[in-house]
Amino acid sequence: MAIDTKYKKTALDEDASIYSEHKDIDERQKWKNMDRKERRTHFMEYYLAPLFAAIAIISIAGYLIYDAVSNYRDIVLMVAVVNDRFDEDALEAFNSDVVEYLGYDASKEKVDIDDDYMLSGTDSADSLSAAQQITSCIYAKQLDAMIADTGAFDHYASLGCFYDLRNILNEEQLDKYSDYLYYPELEEDNDPNAPKGLNTVRPDETYPCGIILSESPVYKSLNGAQNTPVMGIVATTERLDDTIKFLEYLFPDA
Repeated sequence: MAIDTKYKKTALDEDASIYSEHKDIDERQKWKNMDRKERRTHFMEYYLAPLFAAIAIISIAGYLIYDAVSNYRDIVLMVAVVNDRFDEDALEAFNSDVVEYLGYDASKEKVDIDDDYMLSGTDSADSLSAAQQITSCIYAKQLDAMIADTGAFDHYASLGCFYDLRNILNEEQLDKYSDYLYYPELEEDNDPNAPKGLNTVRPDETYPCGIILSESPVYKSLNGAQNTPVMGIVATTERLDDTIKFLEYLFPDA
């Protein structure tokens, strides 16, 4: 008796290689059998949209890379402004003026004076994030100076984060800023909120590490909210000369 194989299940799946091979051959043969108009229609229906999508993705990626490279500028001065806010346009103009004053090319270098560090008056998560950013920048020797209210300044001065100005300014400079010198109130050594990871030494006694900026005509032009902003030069800065020059910029008539 003959064996009926009409409904017998094959051992191979329909997408097995021998079938896909025949499908590929059929597709190629189909393309060969098409005339020019049919090929154009087939291409537009099956390949044009993916091609445009690929071109769009490549174009966007290329633009982003070009924009990042062409707009990249070296940071020549980084200053963290703590617990204060400025008008965005005024701060941008201020940064540009400082670049020019320091003698750099604005197309290649930039100054980063950032007022995005709120340690008070905000929720704990934002405050913690700001404190961690400051600690990281100090530890990485990226931060050159800090401008803060007296409370925040005292906190970081207690951790030994600022230069003793008597060690980096000459006698003429110390005399020039004598009316603006700030001696912080040092916190106890057992401060539980002290940031970890700072390679600094706590001072044993208060020292002149700050310059009060409330009488700086240049700084007052930013219209900050703090009554007694104090600037300190970070002890880990690798741009000390430019940071001192920035201080001179803030007091043009001193």
